[in-house]
Amino acid sequence: MTSEHWIYLGLIAGYGTIIWLLWRTPVLFPFKLITIYIHEMGHALAGWASGATVHGISVNANEGGLTRLTGGKMWLILPAGYLGSAFFGSLLVFLGTGTTTPFVAAGLLIAGLTISLRWAENILTITLTVCFIAGTGLLWYVQKGRWLPYLINFIGTMSALYAIYDVYDDTIRRHVPQSDAALMAERTWLPALAWGILWCIFSVGMLAGALFLGIRLRM
Repeated sequence: MTSEHWIYLGLIAGYGTIIWLLWRTPVLFPFKLITIYIHEMGHALAGWASGATVHGISVNANEGGLTRLTGGKMWLILPAGYLGSAFFGSLLVFLGTGTTTPFVAAGLLIAGLTISLRWAENILTITLTVCFIAGTGLLWYVQKGRWLPYLINFIGTMSALYAIYDVYDDTIRRHVPQSDAALMAERTWLPALAWGILWCIFSVGMLAGALFLGIRLRM
């Protein structure tokens, strides 16, 4: 690997370290909320894909989220929160590596957040979404987007790691009766712990794949 590859890996590792050190501080609060929002958007997208009607999406100050929907296939909707967050985060990490791809990632992020405003249910969710749209758009134009890749990679790393941590915390470290994994266990022959392990492996694999492909993109 070249020095550029090591810088890229160091950047992601540095973000991971910062996230770990500041996890329980107010500094990461808005980023935690946006990753929770991405988690809920995963449920909503799976709902739409399986024929559900989405009535609303919200996040709240206690770092919880809710997607209200009716219909659809719950076996698709339930895992889509964790896995959707891991996938989107990994996608941002991958796209944040090139010269032009960070702008593609920013466009996807802005478009997704703008569309999701249609279903945002409370003031916090609306304010959070508008602030991230404005912040991403601002970095797009400041110094011709020089700082945009750093934001894209940070949000991507945060979303991917949060998905992994959330799966671990809700299913492996402890049992949360109303977690997505517990609800999935009620509908299948696999216990919540097994679903948690599978989703955790899948999430780690997606992040590792994004890093590998990101390095390949830089070759």
